[in-house]
Amino acid sequence: MIYHSDRPAAARGEFRIGIDDAIILPTVVIAFLARTLFQAAFVIITVASAIVFALFLWVMIFLLLVAATAGDGIAWLIRRLANLQQLSATKRKALRNLVDRRWSRLRPRLSRDAVALTMQRVVQRGLFRFFQSFAALSPRAALLVIAGVMLWLPLSAAISIAMHAVLLANAALLPAWAQLLHPVATIIAKSKLLVLPAYPAAWPQAKKHALVQVGLRCMDRIIALKSARKTAHRYQQIKKAFEQVINVGSRARFTHINFRGN
Repeated sequence: MIYHSDRPAAARGEFRIGIDDAIILPTVVIAFLARTLFQAAFVIITVASAIVFALFLWVMIFLLLVAATAGDGIAWLIRRLANLQQLSATKRKALRNLVDRRWSRLRPRLSRDAVALTMQRVVQRGLFRFFQSFAALSPRAALLVIAGVMLWLPLSAAISIAMHAVLLANAALLPAWAQLLHPVATIIAKSKLLVLPAYPAAWPQAKKHALVQVGLRCMDRIIALKSARKTAHRYQQIKKAFEQVINVGSRARFTHINFRGN
């Protein structure tokens, strides 16, 4: 909730301290902290997704490196066979052509740069098709997708925590292979990273739904209320106060470090 006003400070008498601030101020502080935690979680999720993609890319590069090394070994063996005098000239020529034509064309595709470029193209095409598929949804279907995403976020965490807890509590009673379900529970928990992009992809269609339009109009009316505008103004004040505290703390720490250095 962010409120911007172009009115001069003298015209803001409606935002004087009042009894309603006993409810507004705690609500604003909680909203500010929740927004800060959400932003931090979003950054963590973004970094985690980048790390996971980098690890996946390195695994693919390693597997292709193994395949390229094995291919080089097989090509070397075929060249050695092609030099055997026991084979006819036709067969030796066929073996040399097999190595020179097919493997020489396939080998550059297994390089690190080629794999990285291919993965980048695959991801870009996948994202394009992903958003394009959501653009073809009806407003009702898009709204159901968003509802499913919002439901799956807490549900996946609850299922994962419950599975871990049950497996740990009954570790002595369950068979040894049951502990292999821990990675399954982890995958369920991390699946929220896969469904999160569905929200921004489905929102352009979902906001066309009649219920969403009614909700947006209600939000506009609520924001126009004096209490809502006062809450938004208090939010900006709390935000500026936190920024000033952080700046003062940073300057004090910097001064302390310089003092100790001298």
